[in-house]
Amino acid sequence: MNTIIFENTQQAVEKIAQEFVEYSQQNRPVHISLSGGSTPKLLFKTLAQAPFNTEVQWQNLHFWWGDDRMVLPTDPESNYGEVQKLLFDHIQIPAENIHRIRGEEAVEQELARFSQELTACVPELAFDWIILGMGTDGHTASLFPHQTNFDDQNIAVIAKHPESGQIRISKTAKLIEQAKRITYLVTGASKAEILKEIQTTPAEQLPYPAAKIKSKQGKTEWYLDREAGALLS
Repeated sequence: MNTIIFENTQQAVEKIAQEFVEYSQQNRPVHISLSGGSTPKLLFKTLAQAPFNTEVQWQNLHFWWGDDRMVLPTDPESNYGEVQKLLFDHIQIPAENIHRIRGEEAVEQELARFSQELTACVPELAFDWIILGMGTDGHTASLFPHQTNFDDQNIAVIAKHPESGQIRISKTAKLIEQAKRITYLVTGASKAEILKEIQTTPAEQLPYPAAKIKSKQGKTEWYLDREAGALLS
């Protein structure tokens, strides 16, 4: 594991926010995939404030999501809706730079539309940067243990949460692995045990998608806070 352990979550998200500034200065469309969950909310709040709200050249960044739930954008469960509320409402960003999964649509129809948009917009389907989280069960995006097909040649897939049955659309492992850079942002003591397992056990012996999915061509890294990294050697 290529790991950086920060003193706390705020330091980790400020490092990512600073990298948003750097990516946005490349004066070309930069495609970034965001994650849902509690830790990214702190990232979005940080980006919405000075200095990042004005230092980032938002017109150069295109935002996507690793996955989203098939709910209305106003639903608290919507990953897109959270970013809209915490970040997009507070900055100047072109509407065409926001590539959301339309959770209010029929799922099969939206899967096809979203796949077409990915193909049309992302050069060679290689994201510049994919930011992922990890659940306490080792899932990432909506790719869950024991139900992820790592050889699926599609770029997006319909997924069902193994406990709630909630329907989502997710990027596939294949698409994620084509990214130039993957950063797992994982915080909190509840993730410490599974991170130790991922560090000490070969990925092929583990059921966790987060242990297996890594960039084929670029770099994969783990940004952790001290609590999450507490058991790592």
